[in-house]
Amino acid sequence: MPNRTSIYDNPLVRQAPISAFVALSALLTVALPVLEITHAQAFLASFVVTALATLVAATAAGLPRLVLLGAVLPAIDFVAVALLRAGTGNGASVFTSLVILPVVWAASRPGRWNIAYAAVGVAVVILTPFVINPSQPPAGSELVRLGITVVVFGTVAVIIHELARNARRSVAAAQVGEDAVRAEIDRAATVQRSLLPSTSLDAAHSVSIAGACLPAKTVGGDFFDWYPTPGGIAFSLGDVMGKGVGAGLIAAAVRSTLRSARTVDDASEALKRASDGLAAETLTSEVTFTTLFHARVSDEGVLQWADAGHGLSSIVRADGQVERLLSGDLPLGLGLELLNAWRTTTTVLQPGDTLVTFSDGVLDLFDGDAVEAVAALSREHRDPQALVQALSARAGEVPHDDDVTVVVLRREAAQVPSAAPVVDVSARTV
Repeated sequence: MPNRTSIYDNPLVRQAPISAFVALSALLTVALPVLEITHAQAFLASFVVTALATLVAATAAGLPRLVLLGAVLPAIDFVAVALLRAGTGNGASVFTSLVILPVVWAASRPGRWNIAYAAVGVAVVILTPFVINPSQPPAGSELVRLGITVVVFGTVAVIIHELARNARRSVAAAQVGEDAVRAEIDRAATVQRSLLPSTSLDAAHSVSIAGACLPAKTVGGDFFDWYPTPGGIAFSLGDVMGKGVGAGLIAAAVRSTLRSARTVDDASEALKRASDGLAAETLTSEVTFTTLFHARVSDEGVLQWADAGHGLSSIVRADGQVERLLSGDLPLGLGLELLNAWRTTTTVLQPGDTLVTFSDGVLDLFDGDAVEAVAALSREHRDPQALVQALSARAGEVPHDDDVTVVVLRREAAQVPSAAPVVDVSARTV
């Protein structure tokens, strides 16, 4: 379990209240006539000792767990309070109650011996004036005061020690639980990364393809995938509403249902299957939708695609022109099955054409029109892997709080059918 330290483990943070109250007592003693200095040397010595304790605490700020400092600093503070009491009226001093501060410090430390340590410190504070003035032995009332004070503050030390011990146990248990959760999330992230496709395709295919997924958290709601189909390849990019493990689980479910439709020729039919899978699993009142772009490319360059509320895909033609692949179809998982209609649209990818699709996290990386900015990058980086690397590098430079995912496909083969206009070949209603 990794080391975790609280700000209150810092010696300077613990010392600061004691130093502040001792300084305040000096100001009050000088400013108020009713408070007198009965022993100037002890009075001044208390501030010298307090300054020493503050200096030691500041020097040790980088070593908050050093056991020696945890024992020494409260001892110095007990001496400072004892000198302050001796210099401002002994038993009549109004500053005797300051002893509670080093008592709390000592008693809150691990080890039951710190309770006795605190009690001894209280006794030192009560008896120091008589050590400084041996000609004035303690009266019976002072001995009674000593006994009562030690018992009272000793009881306080016991209570503080138990409360601190219980708090440390609770923190330790919480840290163990947090470590277990982090380990589970890390494993989930590892599994999610293992579901991403390889960056290579069989040489028989007439396209080159590359992709990247950069989650905003350890586990993200974005995903991409590609795989061979009879006569070509299929690829997808999806964005689940939300982030974290829950979104990652839904992303994995959508990916698996899309893969199960690899033998289906119609892209919108694959979306229907993914929607059916979500409907079977999301029977609660919480709505979690998924935007999805799914496409099939034949070895002859025919592209058919369906878009479920995604709208961030475009073709950058070999001559640099940009064609947005827009659709008014709804996302998956809204629970409006009767209204959801996903259409399959076809077009042709000519040699040198590049299809780029990305998640809305990319919008945060650019000022203005992100689609045109990505298109400009695609003109500069014709190789899909180079374009993906350029966008990944920008994601590392520009602050963003959403998952960033991109897939780039480029048509490489020279043998394609003649160009055909965009045709809506089917409409599917779920």
